[in-house]
Amino acid sequence: MEEARFTLRIHPILMNKMKHIAKNNGRSVNKEIEQIIKWVIDDYERQYGRIPLTKEEMPGFSSAEHKLEPVKEQPMPMLFKVDKK
Repeated sequence: MEEARFTLRIHPILMNKMKHIAKNNGRSVNKEIEQIIKWVIDDYERQYGRIPLTKEEMPGFSSAEHKLEPVKEQPMPMLFKVDKK
């Protein structure tokens, strides 16, 4: 499966801090950001329920081949509050 690409514009101070955190965790900045996104999605789904995706939204995956599991690492504290609507 080809990974999706996304250009992120980020303040240089935040990027330098992310580099420091990623290095301490033995990851690239890209993988560190991906891990943080996984934590945020995991926290969101624990609070609001699983986000349903269509087959088209899950390229390269079939339910028979892969089962998506929650992040096994401890989720980080929420950086912001998600308001219920």
